[in-house]
Order: sequence, then structure tokens, then C-alpha cells
Amino acid sequence: MPVSVVTGGAGFLGSALALCLVEAHTVLVLDDLTTGDPRRLPPEVLFTRGDVKDVPKLWTLLQGVDCVYHLAARVRVPESIHYPSNYNSVNVGGTVAVMEAMRDTGVKRVVFASSGALYGEQQHQPIDEGQAPHPNSPYAVSKIAAEYYVSTLGSLYGIETVS
Repeated sequence: MPVSVVTGGAGFLGSALALCLVEAHTVLVLDDLTTGDPRRLPPEVLFTRGDVKDVPKLWTLLQGVDCVYHLAARVRVPESIHYPSNYNSVNVGGTVAVMEAMRDTGVKRVVFASSGALYGEQQHQPIDEGQAPHPNSPYAVSKIAAEYYVSTLGSLYGIETVS
């Protein structure tokens, strides 16, 4: 059975993903519980409380893993305006830490949860992925920076990526 890690897996989206994956995967969840709740997770999911920037913890968690679903992030746009350094630290620094730990442990596939917020206000609607990003909040900037890190480090480290 494939082994998958879901960072931010006790959050709203992460727990829904873990619930879907647990049917055909061994699922490990890492979440710092800033906004997550482990009670959302089915009992078959192996939960670890921890910070996505904690590389030694990631090294332990990623042993034998086939794919990382990286959803861990700070996500409140108005809050990001008041605390941009925290959003950069978690959303960008946490993503870089995950990619480094994947390189170090040999994990070869990552799915990164980006955000439509990186497109900002657009004249053309509906927005599509071919449009140029116009981030208008620290949250959006952190997500586009993380997307670039995932793509670039994936290429450098031989990791298959999708955002």
C-alpha cells in the first residue's frame, strides 16, 4: 500500500484529503494544530503534531513515503497583512523545509496546494492559470514564492511536482 504524508492534514482541506486517501494509502498527517483539529481525522490516519519547518521531524516522518501532499500554510489574508513575516516563515520557509527533507529522504513526488489568491484582481474573468499573477497580500506573495520553490527545487532534486 502506498504511504502518503499530508502536511496541514488536520485542517479543513487536509482532513478531507486524508479521509479520501486512507481508502487506498497509509496516511500520515503532520499538523501544528494552529487551526487544525485531529478529531476530524479517521482513526486509521497516523497523526503527528509538529511544525512543518522542523526538518529532523520531517526526516523521521518521511521515511518510506511515496508522496507528500503539502497543504500546511497560514491562510488568513487579512491576518497576513499584519503578520507578513509569520506568513513568509510558515508558507515559504515551511515549503523549503519540506522540499529539503524530501530530497534527504528520497521522496520523489509532491502535490502542493497553492491558491487562486496569487492572481489578485484580474480584468479577465474567469481567471485561468495562463494569466499573470498579481498578488495583493502577503499571503498571496507567500503562496507564489512557495510555488516557485516547489517547481525549482523539484527540478534540482529530481522530485515530481504539481501545484
